[in-house]
Amino acid sequence: MSAVESALSALRLALLAILAPLALAGCVEAVGEITTDSDPRDRPALREGARVAQATVALVSLSGPPASVSARFLDELARQTAARDIVVVDAKKARYLVEGYLSAARDERGATFSYVWDVFTPDKHRAQRLDDAITVTGSDDDPWAMASDAALASLASRSADDLAAFLSNTPEAALIASGKPQPAPSARTLSFASEK
Repeated sequence: MSAVESALSALRLALLAILAPLALAGCVEAVGEITTDSDPRDRPALREGARVAQATVALVSLSGPPASVSARFLDELARQTAARDIVVVDAKKARYLVEGYLSAARDERGATFSYVWDVFTPDKHRAQRLDDAITVTGSDDDPWAMASDAALASLASRSADDLAAFLSNTPEAALIASGKPQPAPSARTLSFASEK
């Protein structure tokens, strides 16, 4: 590789490092040092007294991470969604279908991990896009190698918070104060939904 090609390659990487964070619509945090840069008006707010169990979801897809990272993330996401009373059902029974994407990009301090969740109605109309990001410190060349349990737990927790906030504002979210909340539908372990 010539000196000119090396310089151009370095310039491309520098531009990518500068522009990639601008493309992220959510907040950025360093695991251990939580800082929020996002505008709270861009995020759904959790409605007080809402019971999200009636607004059932199905996780239709998760793209981006290697299989081992995906499995660890989905395990943590299952714990986090259950803790927020989010009920995961088969796609045919779900009121909302969720498609997700996780990405990892190397930066000067370590890696930035981001998620995007597109929430659809059963007739495939997008109801909400949820996104956020965290930055973890590290020095590995492969950003996915820096996907520690703590980093994945933070992404899963933020994902579940965002999803619960969105679901709390849906028509299906019964208000506890309204008198008669309906019993929660039967839940199952979080996994990819089948559309059979």
